[in-house]
Amino acid sequence: MPKTIDCLIQGYQEFRSRYFTDATVFDKLVQEGQRPKTLVIACSDSRVDPAIVLNCEPGDLFVIRNVANLIPPYENDNNTYHGTSAALEFGICMLEIRHVIVFGHTQCGGIRALMESSHESLEDKSFITKWVELAQPAQKVVRENHAELGLEQQVDLCGKYAIIHSLKNLQTFPWIRQRVDSGQLSLHAWYFDLAKGLITAFDEEKNCFTELLL
Repeated sequence: MPKTIDCLIQGYQEFRSRYFTDATVFDKLVQEGQRPKTLVIACSDSRVDPAIVLNCEPGDLFVIRNVANLIPPYENDNNTYHGTSAALEFGICMLEIRHVIVFGHTQCGGIRALMESSHESLEDKSFITKWVELAQPAQKVVRENHAELGLEQQVDLCGKYAIIHSLKNLQTFPWIRQRVDSGQLSLHAWYFDLAKGLITAFDEEKNCFTELLL
């Protein structure tokens, strides 16, 4: 069952008991500021918290969350709002992040909305329909090459193709491309299976997802 406000308040009190008694990790974070080396682009889905899945402590991850963990391509336009791009710029250029992980997952509602959409529904614009257009190249690959599959399998494949496409969009940012080329920055595509609790990682050489191992 979803937590009530009372449960959240209790959780806050337990958080304080864990992190704010005697010397804590927050003493260092306050004194020295944040110095994460990993940036995660994760979905807003309430079931997929990268800090929990990856067993991280405060200060370990710089996290960007949006619907379907999508990355827009670089746009040289300062006259509109670019929340995801601004967070990328801050993390990479100011915090000097060394690793970027695009963190997708099964049963993604944004990807499902895209796979269930028709041309007519896309004409009726909303914030979500416009945003998930970023994954249309992935949708096209699935519809053209995997039309025989059921919806759940198509959503799963589209989610994987979408994070691969987001990797390509990341490299349209000049300050990301420069750091990747110089070896200062590494890009990763990870996919979390909610039912199995497993993460697979995209292997560019093999052109497939394999279980994440040390």
